[in-house]
Amino acid sequence: MRLFQAYKFLAVLLLMIFPSGCDKMIYDDLSECPQGVNFAFYTQTPCESGPSYPKAIKQVRVFAFDENEVLAEEYAATDVALSADYLLKTPFYKVGKFTFVAWGGEDLSTYDFSQFTKGTTTKQQMFLSMKKQAGKVSTHPLPLYYGASDKPLVITDRTNLGSIFDLVSFNMQELTNRIRFTIHGLSKEDTYSVVITDDNGNYDFNADYAPDSRFDYTSPVHRDGDMLKADFTVMKLAEGRDTRFTLTSTTTGKVIYSVDLVDDIIMYRGDSGEPPYRLECNHDFNIIIVFKPNPESQTTYMLTSIIVNDWNVVKRPVILG
Repeated sequence: MRLFQAYKFLAVLLLMIFPSGCDKMIYDDLSECPQGVNFAFYTQTPCESGPSYPKAIKQVRVFAFDENEVLAEEYAATDVALSADYLLKTPFYKVGKFTFVAWGGEDLSTYDFSQFTKGTTTKQQMFLSMKKQAGKVSTHPLPLYYGASDKPLVITDRTNLGSIFDLVSFNMQELTNRIRFTIHGLSKEDTYSVVITDDNGNYDFNADYAPDSRFDYTSPVHRDGDMLKADFTVMKLAEGRDTRFTLTSTTTGKVIYSVDLVDDIIMYRGDSGEPPYRLECNHDFNIIIVFKPNPESQTTYMLTSIIVNDWNVVKRPVILG
């Protein structure tokens, strides 16, 4: 009995010391030991000092490319809850040099991934597109994030090395932006529309803009007392691309205000200098636009101020045509 207990104790001790059960000190043949790559996900913008773990990332798709940038493998996960401890564990084990790309979001089925074939399709041939109908987006795109491995992973022959799982971490950067417009000073007798026009619906697998035709983001305009409000979610924003904001009276058909949303509103530096936010760091914008009637014309308005996230972007009267 004591001998049996001694053997039992030794067995438990060995399991504690070698929990994988796949170690050269125990087994001579290690060729069947599991291998793979684990993937971690976090977000840290250039404006942040530490990582965070967005709740909006509930699904991920990871793509592996070989040294010739040919697609080697893809892995997907749903019901994701990111944390410092979360890992997407995969059996990816191929000898060679590999880079990795990850897309994440609330529901990736709301985006179109281009057709691909493992072993044939190259990274340059792969694209992601926002779903549109008849050149318009009338629903808010769901949150979308992109990350890439910061350096290639070199995997060597590990036949006799036991179980090894590499770790690749993705810094997931958001490509979606939420914008709320609050507009003061327009006639209560008219109804209005707000449209944002851009060509930012397609992306390559570096998350750079891919060729696209211009299309409209539309959203209902609601009256709240003396104010008009409209909420949008738009894709990646950048300066110098003419992301067009157009405010129109649908009663008269007259365009009241048409301007580059990024260059002339969000990132405008003419009146107040450099804004206290950055497009790569901030993705929520509360924009207040204040008009008043033009005293010299009954059919035009004066733009008196624009405030973005409590920052006075425009603080002088501008007579609109």
